[in-house]
Amino acid sequence: MQIDKSPFFRKAIIPWYASDTACLIKAVVMLVVVLFGLDGIKVARQIDAYNDYVWVPIMLFVLSVIVFVVNLIRLIKRYTGSSAM
Repeated sequence: MQIDKSPFFRKAIIPWYASDTACLIKAVVMLVVVLFGLDGIKVARQIDAYNDYVWVPIMLFVLSVIVFVVNLIRLIKRYTGSSAM
């Protein structure tokens, strides 16, 4: 969503879910979920009874990596001053 940049009004308000604090918390939580997914993949491959269900931790890992990377890009753009969001 593009915010209208008008010089007549004060600074645009950033939604709470896109604030610096929320992005940092989200990055830490996703990093923990990535590690949990990696551990789940390792356990599912070691136990023969769980080999059919290895897709669950793989999906958890992939989705959390996507969220982490998108969040990291958002933080990098914010701290470098890029306005192409």
